[in-house]
Amino acid sequence: MKNIRLPAEWTAKADVFMREAERHVSEGVYWLACFEAQQAAELYLKALIVGFAGSHPYTNDIVELLETLRGLGFEVSEQLILYGDALTPHYTLARYPGRKPFEYNHSRGMRCLEQARNIVEWVRKVADP
Repeated sequence: MKNIRLPAEWTAKADVFMREAERHVSEGVYWLACFEAQQAAELYLKALIVGFAGSHPYTNDIVELLETLRGLGFEVSEQLILYGDALTPHYTLARYPGRKPFEYNHSRGMRCLEQARNIVEWVRKVADP
């Protein structure tokens, strides 16, 4: 693939979400850290799609965004799909009170951060090989 210019407005917002996710994990606000990690990954994937194709699908599903990139010819590993599958639910579950199928704790917050970091690093690598 050629060098792809990632739209700065998208990546700047995503970088803020990542910094805030890191801060919120350190402060013990794990639900918010997971939401922010999901948002960072989503925005980086959309930035790649916009940089490559000019527009993006209107979804918050990270797996759907990764599948879109596969359809555009990008090599998307199954590990990235697993990260996306783990992050996607936090777009909704983290924001709404009530019963959750799990607890937001330090371990979950750290996993969300790591999953998002892996997706962001992959986007940066494929955009500028």
